[in-house]
Amino acid sequence: MSATRPGDPRQVGPYRVVARLGAGGMGQVFLGRSPAGRTVAIKIIHPAMAEDGDFRARFRREITAARAVSGVHTAPVVDADPDASPPWLATTFLRGLSLEDAVAAHGPLPPPAVRALGAGLAEALVSIHRAGIVHRDLKPSNVMLTPEGPRVIDFGIARPSEATALTRTGVALGTPAYMSPEQAAGEAVGPPSDVFSFGAVLTYAATGAGPFGRGAVHELVYRVMHLPPYLDGVADPGLRALIAACMDKDPARRPGADWLLAQLSDDPAAAAQGTQWLPPPVAHDVARRGEPAAPRAPGRRVFLALGAGGVLAALAAGGTGAFLLRRDDSPVRWTFELPDSTYIRTRLVASGRTVYAFGSAGLAGRTFALDARTGKQRWQADFTAARESSPALLGGRGFLYDSTGREAVVGFDEATGKTLWTQPLKTFGLAPALVAASGVVCLTGSSGTGEYGLYGYDAASGRPRWQYRVDGLLQTQAVLSGGMCCFGTGKGFVYGIDLVTGNARWQVRTGAGSSTTPMAEGGVVVVITEDGSVLGLDAATGRKRWSVALGGAAASELGKGAPAGVAGGTVFVGGQDGTLYAIDPASGRLRWKRSVTGAAGNEGSRDFLVPAVGGGLAVVTDNDGRIVALDAATGTPRWEREVGQGQRERPLILGSLVYYGAVDGLSVLDLPTGRLRRRFDFEDVLRTVGTAQYYTAMGGTVYCVVDGAVVQAIRSEP
Repeated sequence: MSATRPGDPRQVGPYRVVARLGAGGMGQVFLGRSPAGRTVAIKIIHPAMAEDGDFRARFRREITAARAVSGVHTAPVVDADPDASPPWLATTFLRGLSLEDAVAAHGPLPPPAVRALGAGLAEALVSIHRAGIVHRDLKPSNVMLTPEGPRVIDFGIARPSEATALTRTGVALGTPAYMSPEQAAGEAVGPPSDVFSFGAVLTYAATGAGPFGRGAVHELVYRVMHLPPYLDGVADPGLRALIAACMDKDPARRPGADWLLAQLSDDPAAAAQGTQWLPPPVAHDVARRGEPAAPRAPGRRVFLALGAGGVLAALAAGGTGAFLLRRDDSPVRWTFELPDSTYIRTRLVASGRTVYAFGSAGLAGRTFALDARTGKQRWQADFTAARESSPALLGGRGFLYDSTGREAVVGFDEATGKTLWTQPLKTFGLAPALVAASGVVCLTGSSGTGEYGLYGYDAASGRPRWQYRVDGLLQTQAVLSGGMCCFGTGKGFVYGIDLVTGNARWQVRTGAGSSTTPMAEGGVVVVITEDGSVLGLDAATGRKRWSVALGGAAASELGKGAPAGVAGGTVFVGGQDGTLYAIDPASGRLRWKRSVTGAAGNEGSRDFLVPAVGGGLAVVTDNDGRIVALDAATGTPRWEREVGQGQRERPLILGSLVYYGAVDGLSVLDLPTGRLRRRFDFEDVLRTVGTAQYYTAMGGTVYCVVDGAVVQAIRSEP
């Protein structure tokens, strides 16, 4: 769950919308409350789909059929309006833990628990199939473990079993790793398809992995259609034979849900009722998440004092922010809530004793300076950093590019927030990285008169010190290397500019990609060329020190905005084929290359191929919610874990721990082993599971942004 966003509905039928639960191809799902306080999950159909007459007919039939499902192990429909604009459907909202999250956090279930789970799911399928419905998307994330037992949720792509005429031929709806062969082929499906998925779900519960492994969609579809499921990890021979029968490639040879229920419910003592059938750690987690939420306090978010010593206070001018100081034994040191309708736009900056949060509110911006130890607001000011840009600090002053209501470089006093100076500059929507050294602040941009280049300003007064003009729009950021400020242009030139004088010490035509920002490490400036080579230039002279032709399928794509960065004294470059390259910046030697599967072919995953380095490991993530630790010296895989879909942030290594933010909270992993140490879902802050968006560390504390509007300080564990 996450907080609602601007533009989300506030009311659907009689239900007040209080949070977001998710989104899919058909629409969005929200948490709602009835006038009497009943909690429901509301699915709102996408307006474009609702305009399709065939879709409305299908949706109306889905509602009619779903109302007939009354099994104890499903989430019943409580209300719907298929004729509304847009149409919507409300089901009982279930508190608890998904099977996917339970196994990820606590490991596979023991055989008796898998059998009990199977009995509950089989009973749910009996109810679903008797109502004439095929679920079509049975998977671990659609199985909820609740204090009352397991429940099957999300009939978002369920269809009446006779409704194939309303479904386009060749459309495979479902999740590749758990769909049946006939579903993967886009053929008509019936109840046997759900039985196949049932077997895949039990495999995950018993082994912690799906029966067809991981990989790109086309790889999974091929395995589902042509290869046998991998069941060697299912320790119970009887359970393994039952799963194998469910996953027969021929739908006609699979057992029915009634037979499965009879086979799995022969031991009444192992019935999936309550939580006693689960291992104690899982049962405790399910019970905790199933506890009713505390009464809601006024305002956009809810703050809960955690026992004696909790102090809640409204702060600063007019009480515009709030902070919660936690008791000493809590890992959460404090929480700060931004005022209503104000959201953090860029990464936190932590320096000295202060944490800076840059927020936006409509066309106005606000920056908040928070005491790093207590979370109390020190000051707020009416400027903010451009989205995804990088502010800079130097000599008691802060510098940022403000694009909210104005386009200007702003200098401010770190202690008071007072604006010291502003200078107009355009960046054409790009996220500028400000760099500051030797009394100068510089960044790439345009004066607005057709002149593009690198601009240098006096850090104290804001007076323009120099401008180095180039003949084209810049799409890269500037980087510092000693007393040099380096940047590249769209025509393949890389420049080294003296930070004090603004004179070019050197310029080299490298053929660098038009959107590739140079990297600097140890007196070497590293750039990626359009042909996929990586060059190392001497930062003082621009002389080429080395060149590495990476080759392979990724080479032709590396120059087109390839993800690249420096960490732990190593240059990392990610190819679109999912390969991560590690290069020694001093010599240009290719230390190692490693395929990071899950990123191949996924455009969005490229941003996740620059790892964090610490403790001898390079930790990298992909867009599919996977985190992998590689030996930093050799690239040898050390461990791998599913952590949830990320927010385009690198992992954060602090001591022996790895912190990683995702849509369902902040995971804390043991660096040497990958074991999950703790997960912060922020329900005590937001009353819903919160998204960890930006995070940084200072002095043994991790500072994290939750849902764009709450800052939380988390004490690092030993």
